Amino acid sequence: MNQDVFKFPCDYPIKVFGLSQPNLIDTVSTIVERYVGKLHSNQITLKKSSKGKYVSVTIRIIATSRKQLDSINEDLQNCPLVSYLL
Repeated sequence: MNQDVFKFPCDYPIKVFGLSQPNLIDTVSTIVERYVGKLHSNQITLKKSSKGKYVSVTIRIIATSRKQLDSINEDLQNCPLVSYLL
């Protein structure tokens, strides 16, 4: 029985939280682009913490499979710049 709650393809937000560093956004974007192709700037939203120490990055993609999402999440979890996946 298929337990997948997503119907692919679907709009999917990838949310990453990390220390505010100059290369965080580029690194996260590069990881996601390995699986979805070139991102457009309107797919990326940033929100800094109140003191500016942390930043959350949301990247909206069209997800095509559970395997694609699992691969993206695994690579992001292995990235030293990423503190959390939300």
